Amino acid sequence: MFNTVAKIELGLAFAALVMAVAAAVVDSDPGAFVLIFGVCIAIALSGLALTGSGFTDRAPRYASPQDAPPVQMVSVGRSQAAKPSPWPLAGAAALGIVGIGLAVGHTLVEVGLVWGVLAAAGWLSQAWRADPSFSRREGARVSTRLLSPVGLPLTAVFLIGVIVISISRLLLTLSRTGSIIAAFLLALGLLVAFFMLAARPHLGRNSLVFLGTCAVVAVVSLGSVSAANGYRTFEHHETGEQPPFTVVAQGTAFKEKTITVTAGELATIQFKNLDPVYHNVAVYSDSGNPFWNGEPIKGVNKITYTHTFDLPPGTYTFRCDFHPSSMVGQFVVEAKPSTAGTAAP
Repeated sequence: MFNTVAKIELGLAFAALVMAVAAAVVDSDPGAFVLIFGVCIAIALSGLALTGSGFTDRAPRYASPQDAPPVQMVSVGRSQAAKPSPWPLAGAAALGIVGIGLAVGHTLVEVGLVWGVLAAAGWLSQAWRADPSFSRREGARVSTRLLSPVGLPLTAVFLIGVIVISISRLLLTLSRTGSIIAAFLLALGLLVAFFMLAARPHLGRNSLVFLGTCAVVAVVSLGSVSAANGYRTFEHHETGEQPPFTVVAQGTAFKEKTITVTAGELATIQFKNLDPVYHNVAVYSDSGNPFWNGEPIKGVNKITYTHTFDLPPGTYTFRCDFHPSSMVGQFVVEAKPSTAGTAAP
């Protein structure tokens, strides 16, 4: 039965589908299409799950206010009173993480938002179970038809992804030896934790939830802080190619004012266009003779140029063919280093 929540979610799924099609047609961005279409599928599955759950809208409809029954005050016993909730504290912690993220980096903001969504879901779930009309039979029906087949698998996949990404960010920040030690300590800690849990078969569900929540928060916090501090650098061995050079166009100007390449070696230029108009990268002599013209791109897009510049060492000019007066910089061609060794006596 289509209840109000199912109708809203199916409507949102249709809106996401329209946005996905628009992203594929207008921007020609397959990444955005896949992302928005995945959101559409998730919302549609949630709406279908609510439709098949058998729940109806609880709010009755009356033709006029006179037909509605009078408001009654119902007294409940102490056993039926709402129990203390930890979710407001969790929501406050999420706001604190978002506030710290605004000063540190966007990664903590994303963690805080995710944690806030989880806290809001737990808060609403407890409020629903604390309603006087809630019964164990109704809770079992929700668990059987909605949580077990849909909620638990999605939650497990989400938590696994968050933990794996957080641990990978932590290991990428550390040195090679440090990452090996951290991975060993993490595996040892998991082994000890699971042993202690197995040794206590009568541990309550609330305790398990608390321990799991603390573990996830700790791992996500470590991963977020590590990502904010930056990753370790990797050494690149010489392969006859130069490392890629990034050029960004924004506000009808190049952010980079100098490009340096080696004569006779394959150069890679990663060009990012952040403006809604056409831009490209081209190389000219000081007198205006063209040496190389990169393919232009329009709108928020990126392209990778590869070219071997067989030019005499010196300083040239790179510019945008569409905005040659405002988008210009120096193109430096360095001599190829000599690899000849010293002759033995």
